Amino acid sequence: MNNNINVRPIHYACVSGGKDSLYMFYYILNNIEKYPLDMVVHYELEIDYPFIKNVIEKIKKICDKLSIKFISIKPRKSFNELYEKYGYPTRVARWCNGHYKMDCARQINEIIKSWGCRPLAYIGFCANEKKRFKYIIGDWINNDCCYPLAEENITEDKILEWAKQQPIFNNYYNFFNRCGCMGCPCATYKEFAYLFQYYPKEYKNIIDKIEETEKRFKFQYFKKPIGEMKKKFETKSLTISLF
Repeated sequence: MNNNINVRPIHYACVSGGKDSLYMFYYILNNIEKYPLDMVVHYELEIDYPFIKNVIEKIKKICDKLSIKFISIKPRKSFNELYEKYGYPTRVARWCNGHYKMDCARQINEIIKSWGCRPLAYIGFCANEKKRFKYIIGDWINNDCCYPLAEENITEDKILEWAKQQPIFNNYYNFFNRCGCMGCPCATYKEFAYLFQYYPKEYKNIIDKIEETEKRFKFQYFKKPIGEMKKKFETKSLTISLF
């Protein structure tokens, strides 16, 4: 239990722009009495898919219309700055999370605490993601976070079927269940194939960075020559399934 439960909480929705956070945002707006909303926060990352920007712009317009405070936070060090120091992130050395993405979380907590308030984040974890929960569902009032989707027993498969029908996601969820960053070190071959087909400019930039990292640190990023991997990415079939 939080020792500062008497300090006024600031309830904010943490929206990445992916399917779960967008669905959660809509759900909160339709259930504002249960889930009070002071503001919406987005971590603005250079490595987000381009369609994420369209989703966030849509959310921002809704916030403006409803007079809900919207805050976009960038990491204090850019992806390229960190890349120059560490090379492209790998599965073993995922500096892109702790040094980059989570710096945004640290910033918003610092901002809210500077107001003399307690951060309480709405996070889009679904009912079937129990391993990720920090508290017992149904007992979120005195915690620093809340999972509205899990609280309402909404599962990821339900949101996935909804996301497949949303043009704003640019077909992404017709191929994949979840959306990470572009060129995530944990991405599958198919995700690189999607990037190559839909966002060739961004794909080339990522492949160039991986090639340069291999030269600097003298290892094979995929445990196979990058030229061989590029052929796999650029020829892999993407089959859309809407059911």
